[in-house]
Amino acid sequence: MSNYYRSILNTLTVPFTNTKSILLDGVDDEVTFSDLTSSGVFTLSFWMKPTVFNSNSGSFVMGSSANSQNFIKLQSATQLNFKIGNSAATFTESSNVLVLNQWQHIMLVRDASNNVFAYRNGAAFGSSVAKTTTLIINTFSEIASFFTYSGGLDEFAFFTTDQTANLTAIYNGGLPASLALYSPLTWYRCGDGDTAPTLTDNGSGGNNGTMTNFSTFSTDVPT
Repeated sequence: MSNYYRSILNTLTVPFTNTKSILLDGVDDEVTFSDLTSSGVFTLSFWMKPTVFNSNSGSFVMGSSANSQNFIKLQSATQLNFKIGNSAATFTESSNVLVLNQWQHIMLVRDASNNVFAYRNGAAFGSSVAKTTTLIINTFSEIASFFTYSGGLDEFAFFTTDQTANLTAIYNGGLPASLALYSPLTWYRCGDGDTAPTLTDNGSGGNNGTMTNFSTFSTDVPT
């Protein structure tokens, strides 16, 4: 099915509104959940509105609380660091750059050939990097005691499939849409349909998240 017809079907059959997100303070706010693990194909999809680059206290979007071997770090407007099983993948982009204080969609994909790709707003961010190590993600923001994220997060999804073919439809011209058609293992709406401190898993994994040190949702969302 083409992305065009997927989008139409999505609109017609899945009532969807996006009115909430989470806002993390870069100090001690975090969301924890059971390990999302993949030694093979995976896709991470999320919307973010960061407030800082290249800071231990503010630019680590997510990772593993047990160690610093898995994380996503916003190094600069032109560089995103993605560490997978203690093996670093660095993506550098000169035109489709990251922007502070602005919502943008990020997708990270490892395909069946173990090549990892990064995308921002439906377009490539840098070149692919080969990685065969195991990914473990279990927290938004606080990875270790001072590795945190400052800013907004929304519509996080984890797939054990390659969603590159659906990238355009998932980005949806800058407006989040339902991900139900793509069968995510884990999908946090980050406020919509949630009751704090729980982020309900709308995927198939039953892996609810728990908010710590904050209990309210933001009404600032991607538009």
